[in-house]
Amino acid sequence: MTGSSLIHQALLYQDAQQFLAAVLPFITEGLDRDEPVLAVTTETNCGLLRGELGKAANNVQFVEPAHWYDAPGRTMAACHRYVQERRDGRERVRVIGEPVWNRWDRLETAGWKRFEASLNIALAAAPAWMICSYDQRELSPEVLADARRTHPQLSGGRASAEYAEPSGLCAEWQLELPPPEKAHATLDFDGDPAPVRRFVVSEAARLGLPGGRVDDLILAVNEVATNAIRHGAGSGQVRLWRDQRYVLCEVFDPGQATEGLFGVVPPSPDSEGGHGLWITRQLCDLVEIRTFPTGTTVRLYIRL
Repeated sequence: MTGSSLIHQALLYQDAQQFLAAVLPFITEGLDRDEPVLAVTTETNCGLLRGELGKAANNVQFVEPAHWYDAPGRTMAACHRYVQERRDGRERVRVIGEPVWNRWDRLETAGWKRFEASLNIALAAAPAWMICSYDQRELSPEVLADARRTHPQLSGGRASAEYAEPSGLCAEWQLELPPPEKAHATLDFDGDPAPVRRFVVSEAARLGLPGGRVDDLILAVNEVATNAIRHGAGSGQVRLWRDQRYVLCEVFDPGQATEGLFGVVPPSPDSEGGHGLWITRQLCDLVEIRTFPTGTTVRLYIRL
């Protein structure tokens, strides 16, 4: 396959032989073409690939999936950087990916499904060939069915009959957010984001968020609150609370958001806007955005 646009395929495999039959030719062809190859798959699959490739495995970059698939925003940025930094005149870069679906809850899973769908837009013009592998022995029928919906092709280049338009899928996977804990702290703000930053410093530390992650949250909330002030209603409300895994910060803006993907697509370096939510998604472990007739809610999740 040739060209300068994204090829995004799903490999649904049932055993090691099926995995190797699809992935080995993909890797060896890439190495023969002097194309960068990144393998983000299970420890077992990495071992299989190293065993089959021999010394050629030294030319493949292997990354642990739990590290690569850390947060949807950070992973999207990592994919974008990998393509931009390693192409260097080559026809393509090649990626084998295998998200760790079984470690995520329902809301997180929906976020990663949006990630897979959004790749088709965010990297549409990227000179990249990505094969996302799914172990049918381990994953739920729902995850496997949605793999066919988020990938234009299946392995081998066959078109996926179930593939659906990404923005529609992203809207479908905007699950209802659970209400904030009753014991949450609240602050109303208007044209100045400084009180929001001070509020977040105080409350996040009180909730047990480590110092470095408090800094991440301050930057993220500042971007969201500034957006609300400059492009929304000019005022809003911020709330903080925690559950067993996260400190959560929610910014409500009475204004109406109109952008559909909300910072999923990397902004152009020359663009004057669009950077705030792109940065926010990389600072946070999960970002959920909902629009209602009464306004827009942005909920930020930072792992404890």
